[in-house]
Amino acid sequence: MHSRLRTLFAATTTALAVVLLHACVRPTPASKAPARDQLYVNFVGTWKGTLEVADGLGTGTGTGTRVTRPAALQVVPAPDQDGLELRYSSDLSGTSLPHVDHVHFDRTMTDAVWGDAGATAPQAFAVRSSEGGRNGDALRLVLEGEEHNGDEPTMIRETLELSPSEIRLVQEARPIGGDFAFRRAYVLRRAQ
Repeated sequence: MHSRLRTLFAATTTALAVVLLHACVRPTPASKAPARDQLYVNFVGTWKGTLEVADGLGTGTGTGTRVTRPAALQVVPAPDQDGLELRYSSDLSGTSLPHVDHVHFDRTMTDAVWGDAGATAPQAFAVRSSEGGRNGDALRLVLEGEEHNGDEPTMIRETLELSPSEIRLVQEARPIGGDFAFRRAYVLRRAQ
């Protein structure tokens, strides 16, 4: 009788362990993944297209027009911390301008830091709106934060639109008491 109870107990324990293990390692469908994880996975890759900048941001033309040049963006997981590394390159005035940013969203997608990977303190942003991003819909995020270059702070608005095949990154700036004005826009298609 003692032997039968031991065998029954061992079989029940093994079955329970298998059920628990199965419940823990069962893959989660991508559509149920948290929004931040979906953003990170869909953003990683190589993107090519154009960079459009407002005059005065490195073009030197002084005509008040916008200038468009070829551009590329490689997005990889950040090597030293949670987030993504964005490696930009563009051709303005005949010179290649490589630039590396780091972006990190909190788990609730309400706050973000985005800025030069070499900066001691990347810029903090609040996520003002988040639309789409589920079931193949394009994701649209609007982030706002303050930039402190000089005496007066400037409000920065970053708009990120991400679909499986295209990305748009638009930056606008607004001085205190002014209106938002265009600074730059990357319009890129997935290259790989």
